[in-house]
Amino acid sequence: MKTNRRRIGTLSAGLLILVAAFATPASADDGGAEYVALGDSGAATTGVQHFDTGAPLQCAQSTVNTPKLVAADLGLRVDDRSCSSAKIKDLTGSQAAGIAPQFDALGPATRLVTVHIGANDTEMTRYVLGCHLAGIRGGNCADPSWDPSIDAIAPAYSAALRRITELAPNARIFVDGWPLYVRDGGCQELVGLRPSDASTIQRAFDRLNTVVARAAAEQGATYIDTKPASLGHDMCAPVGVRWFDPVVASETLTPYHPTVQGMRGVADVVTAAIRAAS
Repeated sequence: MKTNRRRIGTLSAGLLILVAAFATPASADDGGAEYVALGDSGAATTGVQHFDTGAPLQCAQSTVNTPKLVAADLGLRVDDRSCSSAKIKDLTGSQAAGIAPQFDALGPATRLVTVHIGANDTEMTRYVLGCHLAGIRGGNCADPSWDPSIDAIAPAYSAALRRITELAPNARIFVDGWPLYVRDGGCQELVGLRPSDASTIQRAFDRLNTVVARAAAEQGATYIDTKPASLGHDMCAPVGVRWFDPVVASETLTPYHPTVQGMRGVADVVTAAIRAAS
């Protein structure tokens, strides 16, 4: 009996160690996480919905964001480093106290990396807000510095992708772009936005997609175009259908940010692209 108990005790201890190994997120110190998600609020948050209290609070991560949904679809463990307000520099440096550089999750054991970042580097929020205010106060929505601000992120973006390859040499890298935000003509939910200015905002997101797609191609990463699948799901679509909340943000309370449906929609596109590539 004592021998059996000893064996059972040893077995139980072994199982506990095994469970702990799978439950503990991997880090660069032990080879990196199997799947690492990098990004800003476009990947991290659904605003006030499904708030993930296990992540740094400043990141406002969602429990149903795109990385977590992709991980569930593919049956992978994810180290989700996406964080609201993140910029490209926060991939290699600490964004704030208690938030480690996102690249810390990478290592030789990493097999999959998804990236969605860059909008904050272009000051997209400032320019978009300017378009809404221009409709209220008068003025020009098409700021002449907007396009140069978008184009300027290309070198840093390419450098970041190169660094991912160095830190995670065995990983496939997937970069997902920005879906359709604003349909032609806009709608009343986009407070202050003149119909003629709706296309200006969408053209900016399209330009950002072009810059990111070019960088991905140059660095051997796979760019995922999420815009075709998002047609009919822009901010002017009905609640429950739209992928992003408009200025009247009734679902997330965060305008121009993904809804739960948006995260699911983008995750479906990303998952399909990863499966197709493998």
